[in-house]
Amino acid sequence: MTASAAAPKVRKTRTRKPRATAAVKAATPKATTPKRPSTAKLITRERYIQDVKQRWAIHQYEVMMLANDLTKGYKATSSYVKSSYDRAFN
Repeated sequence: MTASAAAPKVRKTRTRKPRATAAVKAATPKATTPKRPSTAKLITRERYIQDVKQRWAIHQYEVMMLANDLTKGYKATSSYVKSSYDRAFN
């Protein structure tokens, strides 16, 4: 065997090219003062109160329906839970 045949092949290590980065100019934020909304878009006090009352009524209805669902769920599962507890611990 010759010396060249016995020498293992050496691979060249992989290198990556760095990405070219474009110089981005930072935009300076503009100082803007908040503007007062137009009075044409605002609702009246009476309509606002009426809207709050309607939203409160919807909230009360949803809470009542949640309570009904929880009661139905308890009634549907309570006998199973009680019997499972008795079987496991008695």
